[in-house]
Amino acid sequence: IARQQSLRRIMAERGLDAVCIAGSAQLDTRGVLRYFTDYYLPVFEEYLLITREGSFFFAHDGCGADYAKKFCAVDEIKIIPEADYNFDPAKPVVNMLKELGCKSAGTCWGRQVSAGFCNSFAKNAEGISTEDVSMSVHRLRAVKSPAEIELLREAVKFNEKILDFYVSQTAAGKTELDAVNKASLYALEQGAEDLYWMTASGKTPSLAYLAASRQQKHVWQRGDYHYVVLEHSVPGGYYSEITQLVSFGKPKKEYEEAYKAVTEAQKAAASAARTGEPVSKLAEASHKVLCELGYCAKESPVPCIGHSQGLDAWEFPRIAADETMTVQPGMRFNIHPAVVLPDGAKITSCQSWLAAENGCEQLSSLSDEIIVL
Repeated sequence: IARQQSLRRIMAERGLDAVCIAGSAQLDTRGVLRYFTDYYLPVFEEYLLITREGSFFFAHDGCGADYAKKFCAVDEIKIIPEADYNFDPAKPVVNMLKELGCKSAGTCWGRQVSAGFCNSFAKNAEGISTEDVSMSVHRLRAVKSPAEIELLREAVKFNEKILDFYVSQTAAGKTELDAVNKASLYALEQGAEDLYWMTASGKTPSLAYLAASRQQKHVWQRGDYHYVVLEHSVPGGYYSEITQLVSFGKPKKEYEEAYKAVTEAQKAAASAARTGEPVSKLAEASHKVLCELGYCAKESPVPCIGHSQGLDAWEFPRIAADETMTVQPGMRFNIHPAVVLPDGAKITSCQSWLAAENGCEQLSSLSDEIIVL
């Protein structure tokens, strides 16, 4: 409810009568509905309308409505008729705006919502002026509350615990998928809500989606390099992220040196996270270190090296040269610079940090070195 009030303050500043928020059930796009209503979006695209006086949730079907009645912090829940949901999904939302006499509405859905909904909204919203307030919502969500920060700390510790278990299942002669399956079961038994894995193995370090592992069914051998990425959420819905390189045997010296360089770049980025400074300075600080160490040219573009995280696995701000947000206490940063070596090896890792009044606190307690088995 307090978050809805924060949104109403944005509405008042912009002269808006309402804000329409839409979410889809993906790991990086469902969190906005949960942020404002505590509703975990299970499967289908669904919508939230917040006016100056009330809040209305538009569910896909009766099952969603029943779930929302128990857990969704809104004033009223409506079911979208099946025909409308499939062919004109925004019609009930816009009709509600008109019934309430709203002349202006903010929209917040961005890349995560179907063209069907966006086109339906535009078609039905005649007479209602609209304004995209997505970035205002991103800025609101970027600064975590004390309660959110505690959940983020819990998520970091949880993912590190799952990593430890996962590594205990890795050995020459075993397979990636067996380790992922066992660690997934362990994570769920420990209370994980959502699981996200990336795994890749071979004679040269590289990243790949889990789908590739399912196709390749790789059996680990001495001399392999293995990347594992974990982004699992804890009860309450908050995520953390780990990217860890594992070597089956002593790693090549150039890989160890590159991993050390990436770690130095991470720390340089975190040191640049000062209150009021542009988030872009984190990316620039990381790039400067890697240039000085010879891993990229000074004239090369400054790459994106990370992002925030919370109820979504990916959130603003981006840690990139074109990011316009400034660092504020309570912002969380997942910092993962990367370098590519002449043999094609990609060397990276991910550590989590929290911006505070006087600098940046490292949330991760991971080793700064490649794990050697």
